[in-house]
Amino acid sequence: MRKGWAWAVFGAFAVHNLEEALTAPAFLEDLPPDLPIPWPSPGAFQIATAAVTLIGLALVLFATRTGKTWPITVLATIMLINVALPHLPLAVINNGYAPGVATALLLNLPIDLLWLTRFRKTD
Repeated sequence: MRKGWAWAVFGAFAVHNLEEALTAPAFLEDLPPDLPIPWPSPGAFQIATAAVTLIGLALVLFATRTGKTWPITVLATIMLINVALPHLPLAVINNGYAPGVATALLLNLPIDLLWLTRFRKTD
């Protein structure tokens, strides 16, 4: 297990969640109220983002203490899917930016791809 890279996956995840938590409230408030998508309130979104970050931390702590790679592989896979859906389409629809798209592309995409191509193994 490459513990440093496992923590890099989590670091990218946590910074991404921080970007979302800081930028989503203004984004959500600017959405048209008649959209058929049930968006959470900004405060609920921030609480959910914090809870998800703690779950990611628990996964990484478990992985680094047990030597298991699957928790990091799960986190990296989820985040790569998260880059493709919803971040990229939402940024295109929004003419260039959506909460989290910068870190999704600049951190999550390269770090998670690196983990999945070089460090993951079956436990």
